[in-house]
Amino acid sequence: MKIFIPGAAGFIGSHLWDFLESKGHEVEGIDNFQHASKHPKNSRAKYGDIRYYADIEPFVKWADITILTAAQIHVDKSITNPQETVDINVSGTLNILEAVRKYDKRLIFASSSEVYGSSQSETMDELHPLDGQSPYAASKTAGDRLCKAYFDTYGTKVTILRNFNTFGEYQNDTSYGGVIAIFTRKALAGEDIVVFGTGKQSRDYMYIEDALLGYELCMNTQELIGESVNVGTGETITINELADIIKKITKSKSKIVHVAKRPGEVMRLCADITKARDYGFEPQTDCEKDIKKYVGWYRKHC
Repeated sequence: MKIFIPGAAGFIGSHLWDFLESKGHEVEGIDNFQHASKHPKNSRAKYGDIRYYADIEPFVKWADITILTAAQIHVDKSITNPQETVDINVSGTLNILEAVRKYDKRLIFASSSEVYGSSQSETMDELHPLDGQSPYAASKTAGDRLCKAYFDTYGTKVTILRNFNTFGEYQNDTSYGGVIAIFTRKALAGEDIVVFGTGKQSRDYMYIEDALLGYELCMNTQELIGESVNVGTGETITINELADIIKKITKSKSKIVHVAKRPGEVMRLCADITKARDYGFEPQTDCEKDIKKYVGWYRKHC
């Protein structure tokens, strides 16, 4: 198949490119490179921005499936710059939907567990209330529901993939990066590992290889068109535990320092993946083992 990835230089997008090519698919991608991952082949992506319809239309027309991973993904940045976040995550998604509708193509939309807000139950299935607690979460909820509205209104062939927290090689370790990447950088440098709030916030962390299987599931499962599906592990770890694990693996003497909690941060995210399992998804993430693998990669390449 021919597959178009907006956001192809991002963390998940760059992994997706490798994964899909390894499966024999033909891939094209664009990115505005504002928050490109550490992937060494990011130059293969063409410059483009989903906020501009002209940048995406030729690629959607060419492709059999568009996998929309492009987004402003950072909660903190969404608080300081909500306008940019909405422009990218809502207006950009609308542009993709319009092109997909025009050419009658398929779309897989990378939504987020953040659309749920803090868990109102032990685990969160796809019917859990959408109660995002930050401008980022609200923008992803808007994109998520736009996709559903286009399916309901126009019959647009879209599947909504709600990823839970994902980590792995090439993830950014800057202030807008992933927490595992940031903690690893700090630990190896002997710097303070900064934890916001109590550190009792819990997350469902999934290794990148499981996330890729989630995208493949959506590509190959016609029954998920018009549906939302969670991909995660169904298990959680607290931020405090995460910091301790990374300190242990790196043998770091860094101090774990607690600072004021961040606005808009949820306390618990844990996926109910029954629906994905019904279609054959089975996560293989072993959090501590996979963090150790990631740290080994980071030592060599960063």
